Amino acid sequence: MGPKMSTAIEIKGVAPEENMETCARLIIVGYFREMMSHKDGAIDGTNIEFVHDMRVASRRLRAAMDNFSDCFQREPFKQYYKQIRTITRTMGGVRDLDVLIRHFQSELQTLSINEQRDIKGLIEHLQQKRQTARKPMLDLFIELDANDFEKQFLAFFEVDE
Repeated sequence: MGPKMSTAIEIKGVAPEENMETCARLIIVGYFREMMSHKDGAIDGTNIEFVHDMRVASRRLRAAMDNFSDCFQREPFKQYYKQIRTITRTMGGVRDLDVLIRHFQSELQTLSINEQRDIKGLIEHLQQKRQTARKPMLDLFIELDANDFEKQFLAFFEVDE
């Protein structure tokens, strides 16, 4: 069985009769909320799929922001975009190690006892590297919370009723 595909969310309110800026806001906020919905699971770290899903959602969000950047004033849009790019990059370091660890764990049963010992040593090393890679991610989340990033992002992008 291959890796689970993170399915895109359905965004309500996007319709041909809406103006482009309203649609852009709905799409960006939808992907942002999806991304943030995986944050607690990524912080916990027990299930590696939360990091994966948060990273995928951050990439979808960045693609939407790329597509709709002309709908917004350059600042603070550019700052929000940079912050999302930082989230993607930080999650990527953890995700790459998660994938490697899972790969080697799945190969263990096919190996000789000596090879298993060596691969278990490698897995331990990768798990230590993963702990090190998680620190910048956790620090980033603390910084985002301290700066009220989520509230400010939503205040900037949400559609005014």
